[in-house]
Amino acid sequence: MNATAWSILVGESGDAEEDCRAGPGPEGYTLDYSPFSFESDCRHPAPPPTWSDAGVKPGAYTHPAGVHVAPLPHGFHLVQSPHAPVGPAVLAPSVFGRWAGFRAPAPLRDAADRRLVQLTLLRPLDAAPRLCAAAPGALTVWLHITNACDLDCVYCYVRRSSARMSKATGLRAVEAVFANAAQHGFREVKLKYAGGEASLHFALVRRLHARAAELARQHDVRLREVLLTNAVHLRPTDVDWLAREGVRVMISLDGVGERHNASRPLRNREGADTFAAVAHTVDHVLLPRGIRPDVNMVVTARTAPGAADVARWAIIERELPTSFTFYRPNLLSRGRTDLELEEAALLSGMQSAYRVLERALPTWSFTGGLLDRVSAEARTHACGVGQNYLVITHTGALAQCQMHLDRPVRADLQGDLLAAVAAGPLINLPVEQKTGCRDCALRYRCAGGCPLETFRATGRWDVQSPHCALYRALLPAVLRLEGLRLMKAHGCLQ
Repeated sequence: MNATAWSILVGESGDAEEDCRAGPGPEGYTLDYSPFSFESDCRHPAPPPTWSDAGVKPGAYTHPAGVHVAPLPHGFHLVQSPHAPVGPAVLAPSVFGRWAGFRAPAPLRDAADRRLVQLTLLRPLDAAPRLCAAAPGALTVWLHITNACDLDCVYCYVRRSSARMSKATGLRAVEAVFANAAQHGFREVKLKYAGGEASLHFALVRRLHARAAELARQHDVRLREVLLTNAVHLRPTDVDWLAREGVRVMISLDGVGERHNASRPLRNREGADTFAAVAHTVDHVLLPRGIRPDVNMVVTARTAPGAADVARWAIIERELPTSFTFYRPNLLSRGRTDLELEEAALLSGMQSAYRVLERALPTWSFTGGLLDRVSAEARTHACGVGQNYLVITHTGALAQCQMHLDRPVRADLQGDLLAAVAAGPLINLPVEQKTGCRDCALRYRCAGGCPLETFRATGRWDVQSPHCALYRALLPAVLRLEGLRLMKAHGCLQ
């Protein structure tokens, strides 16, 4: 998905306590739309915010149940309704006082109160709130270019071999993708060139891009692409092409120095410094060519203590969109007990990363990837399986998830691919249908977590994530960081 952060700072212009730099947005709002977007694997996209007065009607209003409130410096407060489609609102002191007055039901008085209704921070007394989730506008497709890789990552789910996608298979895949996008009315197609290490077959990536660009023009849809790479051996000439064609890059970084090397060693070369190779690629190949790569850290019991180092290296020092995703056990790594997520170690590691970020708070929106499968914006599903997400193997088969490359739901790419994925064995339920989730105030932020991981741990699709306790413990800290960032970005915090 392509995640962007929408957050709101509400103030009353002219009051000294709320003298913050105003950004574009509806009257009375400072609306923060991040220029940075996150390439965050398969997370389901959030709908864009709307600012209609259609839902404001006469009668008494009060606070929604389960609203999250956290104090911020200088009398500001972060407030978020469970049903808010956007990120948290930061209320200036007088606005927070006004909002607090609705603990007892009362009628709206003026436009300022109506703004609080628009933000779902107030609800009609006689109506139950609900999330109005828009249909996704983009079809996202994982193209598995090859099983080959020059690294030997300890948690990899791909059975490495020399097998690769042929040009004929790749072209058929791209054509099937655009046919399905047209069939379902998608206005955007996103292709993810993945592996293995997709850059080992760069000529094929270029050929598939050329055909995709041609089809995008024919169908009048937007094309976005991203190359998923370990960044160890990206050639400058290939990066020149990526920059020219506007293809994004997402790299893996599981620590700084030896911690990364231990998790992502070079194949058949013990002791190789793969972190140094990645750092060289970022600093001397990608950034000088105007490419700001997305960074993804896979958090395991082994790597969790290095999360703070990644946050400092990637987010603070280089301003790179960064996401932290939890390790998923798989058939090839099932016996690795040293990788299993130990809750206390993971909690400590992520909290250390958040403390590092708070001490050197960026002003650009960095919170979109700070917690596995979680977002500040509301979602009913944690991932897009069955709705807007396809995985195509190197043989041209169709799978539901990249973790299921060896268990395709269809051997070819004929017909309605989304329908075939929706009918597969991986069941992606909306969060309201999951026991332990439906009454949780945070349900639309984690959306119940990865359904595949839930089934692996519990044997059920309709229950909360095995990481539920971690989400509950860490998400308030992530929201607080977004509130502080928003204050700093708009001059309310030094």
